[in-house]
Amino acid sequence: MTAAVEENQVALDQKRFWFFIAGLAGTLSLLKGLRLPNRWSATQSQIDYSQGFVKRGFFGAFVTGPLGLGHYARFAVVSFLLLGVLIAMVVLFARSSGVVERVGFEIPAVLLGSYGISTIANTIGYFDVPLGVLTIAVLLVRKASLRFCVAIPVCVIALLIHEMFLFVFLPVVVLSFLVQGISEDKSSTLWMAVVLMLVAGAVGGRLAYQRPMSVPHVNAMREHVASRVDFGVREDALDPLQLGAADNRVTMRTYQTNLDYVVKQAACVLAFGPTIVFLLLAMSRVLNAAAAPQWLTWLGVACALAPLAMHVFAFDVARFNGLICLTSFLVLLVMVQFYAGPVALSGVMQKRMAVFVLLLSLASGGLLMWRQDKMFPAYPELKKFKNQLHEMSLAQIANLSD
Repeated sequence: MTAAVEENQVALDQKRFWFFIAGLAGTLSLLKGLRLPNRWSATQSQIDYSQGFVKRGFFGAFVTGPLGLGHYARFAVVSFLLLGVLIAMVVLFARSSGVVERVGFEIPAVLLGSYGISTIANTIGYFDVPLGVLTIAVLLVRKASLRFCVAIPVCVIALLIHEMFLFVFLPVVVLSFLVQGISEDKSSTLWMAVVLMLVAGAVGGRLAYQRPMSVPHVNAMREHVASRVDFGVREDALDPLQLGAADNRVTMRTYQTNLDYVVKQAACVLAFGPTIVFLLLAMSRVLNAAAAPQWLTWLGVACALAPLAMHVFAFDVARFNGLICLTSFLVLLVMVQFYAGPVALSGVMQKRMAVFVLLLSLASGGLLMWRQDKMFPAYPELKKFKNQLHEMSLAQIANLSD
């Protein structure tokens, strides 16, 4: 009886320890990346359908307009709320999936203490955040038929917000149907995955190969945006409207030969690599314990690494690499949802995870914070952030650093 009580106490102490580590590491990670939304994101959110159907116009037409997000202060508040909702939904999905009970308390701590969370916080105001919210909203629906009914309109809306959804988050949504169909041996669920891919592929292809806007139309959009905002418009934020997928690929082929690009990618491997490896290793343990087919593990890895495809079209190195931490975590949770049974991680692995989380929480920002140099401790940045909020005026907003 005494041994059982001691064992329960040890388990409770471990749970409390990892909850504390997850909360502390997550807070530090957020503070390292947190900032006011920049003018690029504020300008991009104003794109709508005033000049006809254009890519990335859904948010501006149906969110920015009705909510009056042309006022920078209001846009900043909504951006912070969306970021808070995303973090809350990640935690909620982790709890509902049972990853803590089946795999271990250390798994959420690994994600929350990573630079992935810092980069997501750093993208506040960008479409990455609402796309993440929509994705997890779909994944939280456990019943396949209901999730399919939710996924079709949500995925179409997400693609109309930003076409990056096709590469970053859609693979995880499709994976949820494939995994459930295989684990429950239901062909109907597998067909749902096929239909979803066809619908999303059709919408994504339409957006990718849509004829770019002409210069006069883009200039008219700039004038429209400038007339509805109270901050300085980043005119180059509308330049992507003039470019097609082929134009972006040509530009990126040139940029990828730049030494600065190579250095940033190497830094990202060091910063994000351990988090991704730990999460994918845990996913592999889950599938092995359930005697799942080996190809499913490789499919999970492919879906987790899908954001790498964005490097073919866009410049933001740390932004897309950081998203792999989130997609790896989501893939792990999807696998845990549909393949029951506890998976024991070794004591050595737990210790390595603990050290890893603490070291990342104490590390500095440098190359990884996009064009921001966020250093630890976070206090100087918090003080600067507080002063920005306190002293905010229209003139200062017009000159916000990007």
